[in-house]
Amino acid sequence: MSLPLRAPRRWAAALALAALLVAGCSAEPGPPTIRVGLVCGGVGLAALTIDSGGLPGGLQAQKVCFDSGSDAVQALVGGSIDAFVGAGEHVIDNRAKGLDVKGYAVISEAPPYSLVSAAGSGVHGVGDLAGKSVAVTAPGSLSDTELQKATAEANVPYSGLRVVGAGTGATMQAAIEKGGAAAGMVSDPLLTTMLQSGAFTLTWKPDFRYIALAVIAKPDWVNDNRPAMQAFLQALRATQDRANADLSSVLTAAKQQSPTLDPTTLRTVVAATMAQAPPKLTIDDGPYRDTTEVLTQVGQVQPAKVPSFTDSFDFSLLGTS
Repeated sequence: MSLPLRAPRRWAAALALAALLVAGCSAEPGPPTIRVGLVCGGVGLAALTIDSGGLPGGLQAQKVCFDSGSDAVQALVGGSIDAFVGAGEHVIDNRAKGLDVKGYAVISEAPPYSLVSAAGSGVHGVGDLAGKSVAVTAPGSLSDTELQKATAEANVPYSGLRVVGAGTGATMQAAIEKGGAAAGMVSDPLLTTMLQSGAFTLTWKPDFRYIALAVIAKPDWVNDNRPAMQAFLQALRATQDRANADLSSVLTAAKQQSPTLDPTTLRTVVAATMAQAPPKLTIDDGPYRDTTEVLTQVGQVQPAKVPSFTDSFDFSLLGTS
């Protein structure tokens, strides 16, 4: 009497299994996502691209904010982000240490940080900073490299400074304003607003060519996610072209990054940002040599360990049009 009951149970189990298999096979993967590390607080081409809806259909980008480039590099190497928009020195330094990272686009050839001091502090130049506290975003970051360059130019021993990490934005401003640092490394748009206030003075400004911002990733990840990386890089190119043709087309997105800026200052900062990007986001080995010369001058990389330009950068995914 039990036989008629067993067959339906077996069929029900088989049908349930088949339904699960069909559902698994027919499930569509979600849209590709690229996790992009940024030192937030400024106006940048990558953030403009993401915030303005400049990504191609089907590609998602997640912005991940860091207080410094050195923190972002650790996240990149650890795999918690896929790409990082940061200084070219992170490519050079990490390749010199045997870590396989590369730059895939250059979006700024101008060092972004300038030294700012409180008005009336008595600090008028780098020479006045000997033995005093100076704030950078974080030790080992681009702002720290720029500080080493500034002290080398002024013949002031870097080792004689008390270098402190103060992050970016309000924490950096507070460190300078409240006397926690005699000077600090500041970038736009905060640099412009601080100087406009009259409460701060410019102590040092860089005037050398440098790979200040590049799109950095691990080649293994790029090889496994080539379409997503190519789409992201070419979206950066498209935003560059659109902004150069009509700057107002990206001002709404820029306002998201710097909501407190007045329209005139915002436009000035965005125009400067776009002017710092090389044509088609590519460079030859000239800026690379300039960058490595700075790094060897300040002792960050030994000359014998400087990687070649072709090992450090690959612009093939940007296209040539």
